[in-house]
Amino acid sequence: MTERERTYSWADPREVVRAMAGLDHPVWMAQMMSGTIPPAPFAATLGLAFDEIGDGRVIFSMELHEWMTNPAGAIHGGITATILDSVLTLAVTTRLPRDRFCTTIDLNVHYVRPLFPDGSRVRAQGVALHVGTTLATAEARLFDSRDRLIAHASTSLAILDRETTRSQASL
Repeated sequence: MTERERTYSWADPREVVRAMAGLDHPVWMAQMMSGTIPPAPFAATLGLAFDEIGDGRVIFSMELHEWMTNPAGAIHGGITATILDSVLTLAVTTRLPRDRFCTTIDLNVHYVRPLFPDGSRVRAQGVALHVGTTLATAEARLFDSRDRLIAHASTSLAILDRETTRSQASL
């Protein structure tokens, strides 16, 4: 059996949080897109990249690799769910004031066809549907490099006060 190895690096998450402090959400997202602020550690792990940021709309892309596969040789469904969850959350985040953030309450993913580790890029588009004071909803779609629908998802997100929850977190 041939061994494989993967090496990558990520920024200290505390530095990422500090770099984002005081910035409106679309501003720090644009700075991540340009490379001024490093991506979150999980985004560095997966190779997620911002492609587009708008009011209530975010597009991410990611290259498909062998290390993402399940025992059947297809890209693991958790990878698909992760990119969809991320784009859904950030689409809502673009509409929040800087002192608020959101977290997933539920995530419903519908898988349409499998992905394979061919080195191509997939693209996820998330759209905020409703952003209230305590609850938001959003929908997303994931497309392969041939623009075929791979999966679609919907979510509900709790909207929280950043300072209240920061005191409970270690970052």
